[in-house]
Amino acid sequence: MTYRCPKEVLTALETGDISAPEAIKFLRQLDGADSPVNTAETVCSRQRIEGAIQELDRLVGLTNVKRLIREIYAFIQIQRYREKEGLRAEPLVLHMIFKGNPGTGKTTVARIIGHIFREMGVLSRGHLIEVERADLVGEYIGHTAQKMREQLKKAYGGILFIDEAYSLARGGEKDFGKEAIDCMVKHS
Repeated sequence: MTYRCPKEVLTALETGDISAPEAIKFLRQLDGADSPVNTAETVCSRQRIEGAIQELDRLVGLTNVKRLIREIYAFIQIQRYREKEGLRAEPLVLHMIFKGNPGTGKTTVARIIGHIFREMGVLSRGHLIEVERADLVGEYIGHTAQKMREQLKKAYGGILFIDEAYSLARGGEKDFGKEAIDCMVKHS
């Protein structure tokens, strides 16, 4: 089927007539994305996104993760097209939890996601700041909030990757891990 305007494509997507990747293809065609009229910047950005996705594809296994990243990519694209057409778009909340054994690629995947999101304009810098409990939890009252704010400031425009984040909630009654979580939630 052919679509004459983005609104028809978005309606077809919402009714389940087409999948998200098909919707992106149709929207790009309507937007002239396949024509030589594209700016060099748009073409380079799209090539960098495709390069990051190819880097993800080179990782062994992670089939579900790769599919999910493509779905997130399609979701973001569709929300952008909805905004462009003056339709209501869902807010982008992209907090993620990566779980798995050591050496399974959690940090590598997070870094690739940062590159993809930077090229899509979701993140301004797309860098990855990797921290652990000791980088966030202070030793005295007021110290934790200060440490947390410093790390959030470093990660601004990128990704804050908290290795073994569950350890923030493990402390006892006099532990400041909960304060780090509260500070993080307040600033997200």
